[in-house]
Amino acid sequence: MAIKVGVGVSTEKDPLQAAREAVKSARQNLSSAKIDLAIVLSTVEFAHSTVLKTISSLLGSENIIGCSSLGLISNQGIFKRGLCVMLLSLPEDIHINAACVKDVGALSAVSAGRQLGEKLSSGSKNVRRQFGLIFSDGLIPDGSGILEGLQENLGKSFPVAGGSASDNLSFKRTFQYSGTDIIHDAVCGLLFGGKLSFGLGIRHGWKPLGKERIVTKSSGNVVYEIDQVPAANIYKEYFASDIPELRKELKRISIFYPIGIYLAGEEEYLLRNLSGVEDNGALVFQGNVPQDSRIRLMIGTKESCLAATSQALDEVRRGLSGKPCNFAIVFDSVSRYILLGRQAKKELEIIKEKLGKDTPLIGIYTYGEQAPLESTHYHGTAHFHNQTIAVLGIGG
Repeated sequence: MAIKVGVGVSTEKDPLQAAREAVKSARQNLSSAKIDLAIVLSTVEFAHSTVLKTISSLLGSENIIGCSSLGLISNQGIFKRGLCVMLLSLPEDIHINAACVKDVGALSAVSAGRQLGEKLSSGSKNVRRQFGLIFSDGLIPDGSGILEGLQENLGKSFPVAGGSASDNLSFKRTFQYSGTDIIHDAVCGLLFGGKLSFGLGIRHGWKPLGKERIVTKSSGNVVYEIDQVPAANIYKEYFASDIPELRKELKRISIFYPIGIYLAGEEEYLLRNLSGVEDNGALVFQGNVPQDSRIRLMIGTKESCLAATSQALDEVRRGLSGKPCNFAIVFDSVSRYILLGRQAKKELEIIKEKLGKDTPLIGIYTYGEQAPLESTHYHGTAHFHNQTIAVLGIGG
C-alpha cells in the first residue's frame, strides 16, 4: 500500500474557519483513511493554540508538527497569509516518531539537539531509520549547535533536512507546532523509518567573489578577524564604506553578499548571512563560522538562484532513483524569496515541473535551512545553511 497524501490551504481571515477549510480540503483525496501525521505550516496570524486544537479535533489525532513562516509554498501557489495542512496516511511498513524539546536557550542548542536525538531514537527502536525532519525556532542564535547535538545520537552521516521558522521579518518571535501546543525557543522533529525512499536536493546559487581569505579569530557566529585584521574590512574594502554606512546597507549586503565557507570535498560553499557589524569591526553572522575557515565573499542573482533550484530538484530525482515522489517539502530561505521578488512564482513553477505538477507539495520560507551539502550520496555532516533551498522528496 502506498503513502496517501492530502494538502489543504486556506486564506480565511478567521483562524478557526481557516483550520476547518484546510483540513476539509486536505481530506478530500483521503476519504476515510486513518491520519498518521499532520504537518501544519502557517503565517504568524494563524499561530494560535485553538487552530491546532481544532485540527486535532477534526482529525482525532494529536500527531501534529510544523511551524510559522513569512510565507507558504504549495501546489496552489505562494501565500503571504494563510494556513497549510498536509495529511499523511502511512502503510504499516513505514514508521514515524515525533518529538519536541522546549526552552532551547536555557539548555544550550547542543544539549537541545542531543535531547531531541535521544527522544527520536528511543521511539524508533528495531526500525530501520531512513531520515530526520526538523522544525526549529529561527531566532535561536546557535542553529549549528542543534544539528551538532542531534547527530551525536543519530550519527554524523545520518541525513537530516529541515528549516528554521520565520515570522513577518520583525524578528521578534517565531512559532513551532507540536501536538496542540504553540511554542517558541524550541526544536521539533520527526524520524522516518521502514520501507520508503527519499531524495534530498540542496543548492543556493551564490558564486565566489574576490580572493580567498582566512578567518583568523572567531567564536561561534561572531568573526573578529579575517586575515589578522578586523573582519569588517572585507566589506569596508569592497563597498568603500565605513561601519555606519555598512549598517545602513545591512539588509542588502546580507541578501546579495554573504560569505561562503569552503568545506573540503564539497562542491558548494556553505553560506552565512551577515546580521550585524560591531563597533570593533567584528561581524555577526546567522550561523557559526569556525576559526581557520577558508572563506570567500559571495554574490547572488535571480538567474543563479533559479538555476540552483533546478539543480536541487535534479538531485531529488536522482535520490529517488526513478521511483515516484509521493510528496515533497520545501525549505526555502527568506533571503532567496526577497532576492527573487516576483520571480519566486517562477521558482515554484520549476519545482512543480521537476517533481510533477500533481505531486503534493508544501513548504516555507525560512531563517535557516538544515541539510547535508553532499546530498547525492548523503556523505558527511548535515549543516546549518543560509540562503539555500532544500527540497525533500519522499516516496513509498
